[in-house]
Amino acid sequence: MPILLAIVDDKSINRQTVKDKIISYAEVQLLIEAKNGKEFLEKLKQTELKPQVVLMDLEMPELNGIETIRIAAAAYPDIKFIVLTVFEDNDKIFEAIKAGASGYLLKEDSAVNIIDAITNVIEYNGMPMSPSIARKAIDMLAKIPTLPTTEGNIGTALSEREMEILKEVVSGKNYKTIGEKLFISPLTVRKHVSHIYEKLHVNNRTQVINIAYKNKWV
Repeated sequence: MPILLAIVDDKSINRQTVKDKIISYAEVQLLIEAKNGKEFLEKLKQTELKPQVVLMDLEMPELNGIETIRIAAAAYPDIKFIVLTVFEDNDKIFEAIKAGASGYLLKEDSAVNIIDAITNVIEYNGMPMSPSIARKAIDMLAKIPTLPTTEGNIGTALSEREMEILKEVVSGKNYKTIGEKLFISPLTVRKHVSHIYEKLHVNNRTQVINIAYKNKWV
């Protein structure tokens, strides 16, 4: 069964470009198309069948992408949001993630990368990013000063395998890629990541990356 999609972008040419990229892929099916966040939320209320993944632009009139993600993620927690934008704005990367985005891609990314990101967030609960975006996110975290912490040597709670996987997660790799590198299944990677989250008392990749840099594990 194809993954149900929504595309939200104020420019019709941008929406058409995305549709042209994904139309030939049987893995996905377009369910909702909207020109801004307000229209998207209205259509979401009117549609019994909800999209599983939303490709969301950021700069839109009436209701921008970050605010739309924040509202929709709270009301529909099962929907995954992937930012699809032309901007590599440092502030917006983390704002979008904090709002509930599951990925951050550039509109120039290839069709294959967009489809891979969509399947990644659904099948592996991953957080796909364009390489340049991931690099920016890591560089930004690296500049965060190390603060005194009461966590102690929390890294000792992680097994050697978990620490190995944590470093791959911090580098921006998805579960499938990590699994291929370590010769384990994506499901096994996901289980290890779940254990890492539990041991570090976090619930998302951004917090894991922050702790990893603060403790100089990478």
